[in-house]
Amino acid sequence: MHFYKLFDYFVPRYLINILIFIFLFGNNKFVNAYSDHVPPPPRNVHVTQMNSSTVKVTWQPPDDESAEVFGYNVYKFQIVNEAFVNNLRRAIAIVDRHKLYAHLNDLEPNTEYAIRVAAFNMKGDGELSQLTKQSRILTGGKPPSLPRPQSISLVSELKPIKARVEWLPPNNTYNLPLKNYILWWKSTQSETVHRAQVPPSELSFILNNLYNGQEYQLYIAAVNEVGASENATEQLITPTGVPDAEPLNIRYTIFRNKLSILWDPPPWPNRNGNITHYEVDLIQLNSATANSIKRNVSSQTAIFDIDPSQNYAFRVAAATSKGTSNHVAELRIDAHHGGDIFLCF
Repeated sequence: MHFYKLFDYFVPRYLINILIFIFLFGNNKFVNAYSDHVPPPPRNVHVTQMNSSTVKVTWQPPDDESAEVFGYNVYKFQIVNEAFVNNLRRAIAIVDRHKLYAHLNDLEPNTEYAIRVAAFNMKGDGELSQLTKQSRILTGGKPPSLPRPQSISLVSELKPIKARVEWLPPNNTYNLPLKNYILWWKSTQSETVHRAQVPPSELSFILNNLYNGQEYQLYIAAVNEVGASENATEQLITPTGVPDAEPLNIRYTIFRNKLSILWDPPPWPNRNGNITHYEVDLIQLNSATANSIKRNVSSQTAIFDIDPSQNYAFRVAAATSKGTSNHVAELRIDAHHGGDIFLCF
């Protein structure tokens, strides 16, 4: 054990306070003229709550001018069912006889405390202040700490995809019962937020109607009568699937025997993952052999050399790493018109 710990263990707190006082004010003649008895208790101790874990304590000096006061010790006592518990008398030393207040920090929310003050001098600690209604306080409540996510796993990998999320209760509820849990989740591809409320006795929930190939952000909060905790966060990436819709808004232009075709991807709920490429097919209809030009393109455009005297059909399908969609968008192209042509389909 270190020397300073031994010193603190064997030397009474009031003596330590007096030594500090002498060190700070040793040249003051006040120190040489102390009374022959400990001070009586301070008066009118009053406790005011600053927040859920901090209070301000004020008091008046003892009603005995003959008892010199060097400073004050402030004690906190936790109360449960009108009994003092967990009461290692943790003193805050005020080594200033003119300072008549103190701030106590790190109190437990939603907990009752009794605050008592004792004046000290060279003879030691005086009597503790009276325990009154004004010296007792029930600290305010506080939202619980955040839930503790444990796992998130797929229940079904086929549409509609389902996933189970599991969690543990908050580490600290601050002596208040939980009312419920609230879950929010959304795809990073969408602004739509889904919300669910779960009873406090349940520690899991099934997320329904998820889409393939999506990243989901999940937030879980615990709620008591004071409010909601901070959000615990989870992430889920659903497996990639084959697109189940065709590309949208096919349009084309013809200029100097060049056919340029553009399109938009399928709606995001139907993409079922990142689109890796498109399979396109341009078919010459007027030819007896029905010539066909097939390509795989990574962008949403394709350019072909064409014969303006012919008619064409264009087909496009989206693909992911899992395969190419059976849903194909088709467009008939009349190349007989010269000059610039712009059509939407």
